[in-house]
Amino acid sequence: MNLVDLGRRARAARMVRRLTLEDVVSRADFTISWLSKLENGQLSPSLEGLVKLAQVLECGVDALVEGLSVAPRHVVIKAGNGRMENRRNGRAGSTNEYLADEWRGRSMDPVILHVSGGQSHRDVESKDGQRFLIVLEGAVQVEYGQEFILLSQGDSIYIDATIPHSITTSGRKKARVLSVSHAPHAQPTGTQTHNGHLHETETPTGRPAAKARS
Repeated sequence: MNLVDLGRRARAARMVRRLTLEDVVSRADFTISWLSKLENGQLSPSLEGLVKLAQVLECGVDALVEGLSVAPRHVVIKAGNGRMENRRNGRAGSTNEYLADEWRGRSMDPVILHVSGGQSHRDVESKDGQRFLIVLEGAVQVEYGQEFILLSQGDSIYIDATIPHSITTSGRKKARVLSVSHAPHAQPTGTQTHNGHLHETETPTGRPAAKARS
């Protein structure tokens, strides 16, 4: 579901009726945080939540969700707002910042790798397709097959991703690396997000629930 447009529709319906967030919350079992996230495209509501919202806004559920299953034409992620995922295995202290989760079935996967300095563990990767890396900050060492390649800020490398490879910092300073992977026959992956926030599927009271279907 295109959560950005869903949020815009919900906000527009609320504004037409000259209701504040507090007004809507007072008329249903909502929290202001839940409603605010929904209107900003950061939350995938449960069917129960959509039904209650439609009742308060005096519109049908169809008016909120019709046509929203169409894939987006573009995905915008503001600086620093990519979905963050800490790597618990392998490189201690590293974080991946995903930049295109909302585009389902994408063939490219752009990620900013935030790699801590002085790490003793490596995640060796091998995947179908190709990969492009460019160092945004700091310096890293790429172990590619039997080679060790040092890359400084601004340096880049384009590789056959099927060959086992790993990325670690060079020295004790942190590094940031833009990684763009391409799989020719990639299947839809990733949790749908927008503006870097993990889309929550929850009820208006914050309890997890099944996603609504349009």
